[in-house]
Amino acid sequence: MGRKGNNPLADKVRRMTGRKEASANDTLSEFSDSSNDFYVDEIKERRRGAQKERRERKEIKKKEKQQKPMTPTARKIIRIVSFITILTVILVVGVVLSLTVLFKTQTYLVEGNTHYDEQDIIDACGISTGENIFLAPKAPAEKKIKDDFAYVENVRVGFHIPDTITIRIEEAVEGYLVEYGEGEYLLVSTKGRILDKTDDITGNTLPVFIGPAPISGEVGDYIEYEDSAVPVITDTITEVFADNGYSGITEIDCKNTADVSFTYDNRIKVRLGLPEDLSYKIRTAMTIITEKIDVNSSVSVEGELDVSRCNVTKRSYFDEKPLLSLDQPQTATEAEGAAAQGNITAGTPTEASDENAQQEEEEEPIPQDQWYVD
Repeated sequence: MGRKGNNPLADKVRRMTGRKEASANDTLSEFSDSSNDFYVDEIKERRRGAQKERRERKEIKKKEKQQKPMTPTARKIIRIVSFITILTVILVVGVVLSLTVLFKTQTYLVEGNTHYDEQDIIDACGISTGENIFLAPKAPAEKKIKDDFAYVENVRVGFHIPDTITIRIEEAVEGYLVEYGEGEYLLVSTKGRILDKTDDITGNTLPVFIGPAPISGEVGDYIEYEDSAVPVITDTITEVFADNGYSGITEIDCKNTADVSFTYDNRIKVRLGLPEDLSYKIRTAMTIITEKIDVNSSVSVEGELDVSRCNVTKRSYFDEKPLLSLDQPQTATEAEGAAAQGNITAGTPTEASDENAQQEEEEEPIPQDQWYVD
């Protein structure tokens, strides 16, 4: 056999076969052209059909919904939503207007002030005319006023619609005097704030503090002592005096904080003892003084009233030292009558006879409802 590459018959067959394949391919390509309108993309057609069907269903549902009347619940929900929307819009517009255009400060109202010029307080607050009354710096204004004016114990800065800033002042209550330096006194409030300095206490009606010297004496500061218990005691005592309207207190003695006392009218020393239940002790002492000891206005009595344990034992003792009558000399019998008046349990003087001492020991204590206050 000859070699494959030199066979003329085989070459001819191959050429003919190649021409037929080429002709078949040309024909196939012609009828497979996607641009030929004869063919349709079935996948796309199915998608279009599904989309059209969905659109038709939506249209049908929409028409059914429009034709179907709303239920009462649906109408109620729509009304509520509409109302809330309108109200929100109104509120937003109102807030914007109130913070930008309306409610500008035009006037000031100062209440409770008796010590300072009203305009000075307005100037100190720092709120200018034209500032919005809602946005004005009220807390800093309160601090500035209190810092600048010693008699301002508390202050509240607020507003009145439409254009007023209000300044309400609670003034300090004068409590007592305390010596500071030579010949100088500090005027201290019932809450311990130094209100003023003075070197003349003539005609003074406030009690004078006897005890440790204060650490500093700057007006406007709160008074301090080395013993931190002292200002607590003095504040409590003076507040009880002020709250109950007691007058005639001439001295507060805190030299010994375990044996506190005060003096009434420069003639009756009241021992309070330990600084506990001070309000009860003071009210008890003043009740005894006004309703028992000083019941006879024609007799002036001095002595020492001990209420240091009345909160525990419900007993108080008065060591009386009678003075002369305001109108005429008082006899010994009258003095004894003054001591017995009001059924006061008196301490036994050293010079009293054994019989008088025994009689005093046998006396029953005064009933609580006559001596003490709730």
